[in-house]
Amino acid sequence: MFYFILALIIFYFLAKSTSKKTYKKTTKFSLLEAKFIMSLLAKIAKSDGRVNEEEASLLSQILDDLVYKFDGNSNDREILKAVYNKEKENINNAYEVAFKYKKELNLSFLDAVNRVIFFLNMAFIDGDFSHEEKQIISKICDGFGFPPHIKEEIFAKFQNTYQSHSQNTYQNQNVKNPYEVLGLQKGASFDEVKKQYRNLVRKYHPDILMGKGANEEIINAGTKKLKEINEAYEILQKELKR
Repeated sequence: MFYFILALIIFYFLAKSTSKKTYKKTTKFSLLEAKFIMSLLAKIAKSDGRVNEEEASLLSQILDDLVYKFDGNSNDREILKAVYNKEKENINNAYEVAFKYKKELNLSFLDAVNRVIFFLNMAFIDGDFSHEEKQIISKICDGFGFPPHIKEEIFAKFQNTYQSHSQNTYQNQNVKNPYEVLGLQKGASFDEVKKQYRNLVRKYHPDILMGKGANEEIINAGTKKLKEINEAYEILQKELKR
């Protein structure tokens, strides 16, 4: 527990500085690292056998952000897209890719934690954390050399954070009306709900905000808002797809 708390404390400051360092153009971030990130994201997104619309939308934004980080161009974006399409066809080598990523980029423990938290955010984009996604990210953690207790603490922390309200309904006085949260009128179709949900995820997702150089206060507010958005979407998804 001590090491996990220490890791989270340091990650807090790492994330705080990331908006000023990692997420702006810098020679420290390379096309090679972007390839590793896209390779692992591909395996996570395809781990449950499909890539849903929310994941596909966020992946497109991530591609743009990665290219921006190392001052790339449209050709680099196509290279990364090709890497993604290739790597999603083989999800069984996540350990090997993560191990190679850490070795070739000489990732520190804190950098590795940073990446895993990023991958968890990606997995949670649809408000769910499947067994298959957990297996892939678990293999990535193993490839990064995480001790088992730290890996499980990270999983537990994020699952509790993103799913703590999943059993509530908006009839509960502590939960807002899902239509209001999504900025929709009651009676909106499920297609309208999905479209608005994707728009709001792109607006408030902490990784996207961080990628745009937002400060800590905005990122924290976005994280809180995203929890409400995920909860509202899950409620309406269950109601409208009955």
